[in-house]
Formats: sequence, C-alpha cells, structure tokens
Amino acid sequence: MKRDSPWSVTVCFLAISLLAGCASSSPKNFVQNNDHAGLKAWYQVEAATLRGKAEEMRQMADEYRKQQTKSNSSSELAQHCENLVERYTKAAEDAEVLAKV
Repeated sequence: MKRDSPWSVTVCFLAISLLAGCASSSPKNFVQNNDHAGLKAWYQVEAATLRGKAEEMRQMADEYRKQQTKSNSSSELAQHCENLVERYTKAAEDAEVLAKV
C-alpha cells in the first residue's frame, strides 16, 4: 500500500480547513433549518477530517513500529494507534453514509 507524502497530507488538511469554513455550523443548526445541502457538506467535511486523523494515526503507528526494538511499549502504542485508525475510518464511513442520506 502506498503512503502519502507528508506534503500531500499537509495540503489535504489545508483543503479540509478551507472547506470547513463553508460548513462550520453545527449539524444541529442545519437540521433545525431544514438545510439538507449544508448538512451534506458538513458530513463530507467531517468524513475528510476523520480520514485525515486516521492517516495521522497510521503514520504514528509506523513510527512506533520503527522503534519497537528499542522499547516494548512501542508495540502497545502502535496497536493503540491502529485501533484508532480503525475507529476513525469507521466514523468517516458513517459520516459519508449520512452525507448521502
């Protein structure tokens, strides 16, 4: 599996930040105002943000694995990061489903 370079990850986060301005209101406000387009945009930005966090955790797990020979706790930390990758990825998938509804 190909890993994105730190530069492309940074550009992705900047793009997400810019998009977040378009959908910065609370999802509750969108529901109350019956603004389905705004709610869809909010969930899309949320999904992208969660995927970004998952990628950060994936990179952190890789760094901990590189240090595994130095410390036994590195293995536990890598596993913790992988658990967060799974959770962030699942949350992103859920947000994408909600954006489509």
